[in-house]
Amino acid sequence: METARNIVGFLVCLGIAFILAYLISGSGGIFIGLLLIMASLISLILLFVSYATTEVSLSLPGDIVNKGDDFTARLDFNKKTILPSTFIDVSLKVTPNIQGEDSSLYYRVMCSGMHGECIEIPMKAVLCGGGEISVEKITFTDHMGMFRRTKKDLPAKCLIKIIPHIPDTGSQTDVLRSVSQNISFDDSDEESDETSSALTGVPGYEHRAYLPGDPLKRVNWKLSSKKDQLMVRLDEKVTSSSQIFRLDLPMNLSPDLISYQMMDISIEGSLAMLSMLIRSGYESEYNYFIEGKWEMADVSDEATLVQLQERLAGIVPYPKENRSPDHDINEKGKSMICFTACTGTMTNELAELTDSFDGLLVIVKESGIGALRNDMWTVSREFEFEKMV
Repeated sequence: METARNIVGFLVCLGIAFILAYLISGSGGIFIGLLLIMASLISLILLFVSYATTEVSLSLPGDIVNKGDDFTARLDFNKKTILPSTFIDVSLKVTPNIQGEDSSLYYRVMCSGMHGECIEIPMKAVLCGGGEISVEKITFTDHMGMFRRTKKDLPAKCLIKIIPHIPDTGSQTDVLRSVSQNISFDDSDEESDETSSALTGVPGYEHRAYLPGDPLKRVNWKLSSKKDQLMVRLDEKVTSSSQIFRLDLPMNLSPDLISYQMMDISIEGSLAMLSMLIRSGYESEYNYFIEGKWEMADVSDEATLVQLQERLAGIVPYPKENRSPDHDINEKGKSMICFTACTGTMTNELAELTDSFDGLLVIVKESGIGALRNDMWTVSREFEFEKMV
């Protein structure tokens, strides 16, 4: 529309010049008309020169940031001629987990210096996971605003990894009990009437009331429910079983802020649960799809949890054909827990997921999904876990 208005304005001025030449001064009107035509030709030539000799590049100072941090993207305009460039319009595009200070992400520049120009663009990492910043369109417009050329070869997109937080949720007894029942001691072991099986020779285990600081992996949940108080076993036998995690991040056909929020809560919710299990003395195996393959991380302490946290900074939603793990992650009777970023509109994805594993399913509370099975939990934005009924 702007180009059309400029062309109409130019034609009106040209028409006025010829009217002037016809009615008032022939030489003066013709001179003005020729000046307008020459100006348009020079403007058109400079447009082609700028298009051919100006290169645009996009860069970032680094490829990894913490969630919530500010960073800067840089647009560089490099010239190969001393002539000033025409107007250059650049439109950027970012994934929903990145927010620009200028919401339009549209910039116009004219390179008058010999070495070109640069623009620094403030950005913020608002949600975790892999993010992209790309140049969507580059348009060269002549000085008179009548002609345009769009660049076909765009700069390479920039990838950035946004590190998720590990929320400190305290100890949420209900969800820990549900998760740990399958990986703690066999709850069929009753409390021994003897003070020590070693002294009496009678099989059994000594128990006492739970005290703050006792590892939850030693809680005998069956006995605790009978006595209506937490009871812990005092023997030294520790189970070798571990909790198996699976992270499910289905790709949305039209990625938007909501789908990235679901992914963000699912990732940080799983890290919150891993942190709770570590403090309770449990080890876990964490399965996720990244960089074209399924990976498994052993999480046994704070150091390995931080390593996983940094690795998940580059994770992106999974293509449909890669949602199912390519290896058996539910072998040897180990318990399973799956965090999914599915929403209520993803009926097919939900059906595929619920049919593909046995275990506990955790969804985002705001996902719009109802109770589909008995072993379902929700995680809120505050990372509070609640069993669905």
